[in-house]
Amino acid sequence: MRAARPRGPRALALAAGALLGACRGDRSFRTTAIYEAPRAGCSAGIEAHGVVRGGADVSDQSSAAVALHATAGSAARPSASLVAYLEDGRVRMGSAGVDGAPGGGLERLSGVWSRAGCAAVPDEMEELRSAIEGALLGPKGTLMSGQTRFLKVVSTTFGAQ
Repeated sequence: MRAARPRGPRALALAAGALLGACRGDRSFRTTAIYEAPRAGCSAGIEAHGVVRGGADVSDQSSAAVALHATAGSAARPSASLVAYLEDGRVRMGSAGVDGAPGGGLERLSGVWSRAGCAAVPDEMEELRSAIEGALLGPKGTLMSGQTRFLKVVSTTFGAQ
């Protein structure tokens, strides 16, 4: 014998209340992602954190630290870092400790890419810029395995801040 399901206005109110309760409230996030740019001989680690506002799918305010280093050649190759911010839906990037004022995207990334000893491969660099933006948007924006054309997704982890 099957249990009777509640029907009518009361059941609808309960379902709506449960749905609204699940959508309310801000959710903090921490995303760690590692990508490899095989043709450039470069690896990038992204550590992003922020808040997804209640009712939203992605963050509109977050920050990330990005570390790049060459994977090809000498182990003594330099590494370089970049800070990225998502403010009012716009991504801003700057080199940590070099030029504190975050600004443009691909131009700043290109400079850090070069300082890390990575070969200039525009497709991989552009896709890494997209991966940084995705991580800033939160878990739903983070590029996962199967969602990249040029980068190799080494790992992604998600957690609450």
